[in-house]
Amino acid sequence: MKSRHEADLERCMQLATRDGLPGCVSWVMGLGDLCVVYRASQPRRNPLLQKTALDIVARLKMNRPIRSRTEGRPVAIVAIAVALLAALSGCDELKSRREIQKGNKLYLEGRYREAITLYDAALERSPDLAIGHHNDGLAYHKLFQPGTDSPQNKAYAEKAAFHLTKYLEQEGNDDQKIISLLTTIWLDSGQYDKALVYWNQVLAKNPNSRDVLEKLANINRQAGNFDKALEWHRKRVELETDPGAKVKALTDIAQLEWSRLQKPELVDAERVAVVDVGLAALQQAEKLEPKNAVVHSLIASLYQHRALAHGASWAKAIEVASQRYHQIRFSEIQKAASGAAAPGADKSSTPPAPK
Repeated sequence: MKSRHEADLERCMQLATRDGLPGCVSWVMGLGDLCVVYRASQPRRNPLLQKTALDIVARLKMNRPIRSRTEGRPVAIVAIAVALLAALSGCDELKSRREIQKGNKLYLEGRYREAITLYDAALERSPDLAIGHHNDGLAYHKLFQPGTDSPQNKAYAEKAAFHLTKYLEQEGNDDQKIISLLTTIWLDSGQYDKALVYWNQVLAKNPNSRDVLEKLANINRQAGNFDKALEWHRKRVELETDPGAKVKALTDIAQLEWSRLQKPELVDAERVAVVDVGLAALQQAEKLEPKNAVVHSLIASLYQHRALAHGASWAKAIEVASQRYHQIRFSEIQKAASGAAAPGADKSSTPPAPK
């Protein structure tokens, strides 16, 4: 007949292999005994447990005093406890990954709230699981509706941004799809400060990145920081050596100034000053690409605004004449280009999906 301890140990062994989880820790509490089982005889099919240091088959009598080796009893409690915690952590992570997989099925069915429940539960158990933050962020983003001003919608955006940020921090990678989505969430929810902090940190690592400078200029423009946006665009112009890229930076300045003219509080001399900044940039662009239709279109538009600022005067007539000249040039260039083959449709990148 088996003793009580032998029965407990056998029970532990059964629990250790239950549900196809060899290598995980199972325990039985009863009669003051804690049984810990780690089966080295089983193949380690679970990659999460490959780094576990100790393979243990042990029983600890919890109500017995712990004695040192000098007293005739080896002290194994610390080593066993460390291995126990490591194995338990691996088991928790495995359970969390299975929960995330269930959440992915719900996500793909469009049941985002139910998926979030599983993702959140997995992260509560394994808070450092990057894939959980990745998928949770995507699910919260699906619930977020740009343009809707409500506390709940704001919370969706904040949670989406939080989880995607955690994913990037933990992975330490350069996932451009997630970075782009994270930036979009910040801008669509009015979290301009967070977007600016992030991209300024990126710029600090590569101060001459034209792409990052353009991103910062556009974020500042959307946030209403026009002077700062102009500063970044001018920095781009200084750095660009390719004529086409320089023209793009110059036209971005003109478009920035054109957007400033939509502000009703700008009047008279202020409007003329804004127009002149845009025209100065476009005159440089015209020298580089005289047949650029976009350049002539923008020049015509800015001259129209300049004419309106002058009111009924001789200066207005000059501005109108300049506007018409560039409108004609724009039409001529467009007509000449009408026979060219239309470019293929842009193939936008697919949005990120749960992993």
